[in-house]
Amino acid sequence: MSKEIKMEYGEVEKVLGKLKSSANSLNASVKDEGGSNNLNVVKKLNKLNQDVQELAKSYQTLLIHNIEATQKSIQTMKDADEMISSSIRQR
Repeated sequence: MSKEIKMEYGEVEKVLGKLKSSANSLNASVKDEGGSNNLNVVKKLNKLNQDVQELAKSYQTLLIHNIEATQKSIQTMKDADEMISSSIRQR
């Protein structure tokens, strides 16, 4: 069993880039069904639609934050790998 952890940084960064692009293009806007209709069902539907839209926006913000944190972690790991590799080569 190997104790080596191998990470393809380019592939990880590519996938994170695609994920971030998808997250940025997330559109959860909904149509207001009200108009001149004042039925309780329509009011409740509009409230639910608004809640879904707010939830989707929160999800989008959190997802983008997590992607950015992952990108920073990957860069830190890459820098550490390069530093260790350089140290080993100097011996």
